[in-house]
Amino acid sequence: MDGNRRYAKLRGHKAVWGHWKGATTWLNLIDWWSYFNSSEKQEVKYMTLWALSKENLQRNPEELAGLFAVLTVTFRSIAFTASIHRSQVRVRFIGALTGLPQHVLGAIDMLERETENYSRAVMLVAVGYGGRDEVLRAVQDVLDSGEDLNEESVSRKTFCSKLSIPPVDLIIRTSESRTSGFMLWDTQSTELHFLHDKLWPELTARDCIHAIESFASRERRGGK
Repeated sequence: MDGNRRYAKLRGHKAVWGHWKGATTWLNLIDWWSYFNSSEKQEVKYMTLWALSKENLQRNPEELAGLFAVLTVTFRSIAFTASIHRSQVRVRFIGALTGLPQHVLGAIDMLERETENYSRAVMLVAVGYGGRDEVLRAVQDVLDSGEDLNEESVSRKTFCSKLSIPPVDLIIRTSESRTSGFMLWDTQSTELHFLHDKLWPELTARDCIHAIESFASRERRGGK
């Protein structure tokens, strides 16, 4: 979800204003996802939103305070979003959550508890997430368990694997043409869809549908 700060700057506002606009897009996306799954023959069962990277935690204190406030309100809003419950979406969090403000952790805990009995679809929210950090954690888990360190053992320790979620099929990114290390281990055969001319707050339902249609039209051979 890239481009909140640029969106705000282009309109003469502070970064936090852009983050609030980005949160609105996130809530809209949940509604679009729910509608798509109820109206199409094939469901998109898993969706991951990268809300905050590990690198983002190095931003200035004023912006971080505003960003944490946005995340707290957004998580609590999602917990009471009708489409989440109507579509029975379970929300799970991944990333380095230790050290986040208590009000953010409280909102995370509430959202996970409110949806813990659902299983029709899963929304992962990446907070304090870094691709290299995930791989290092997976390797350390293997070493700590006493298993042999190999491709299979590391694959069993990624966030996706631990939550019984398949590797990533499609990455959609606004405004940039890079993945920034998103789910490094589980994106070996991932398709990419870049929206160069859109900042995250400008994303529309049509953009999402086009990305899915583009993905569906591709021949995926997994390197074979």
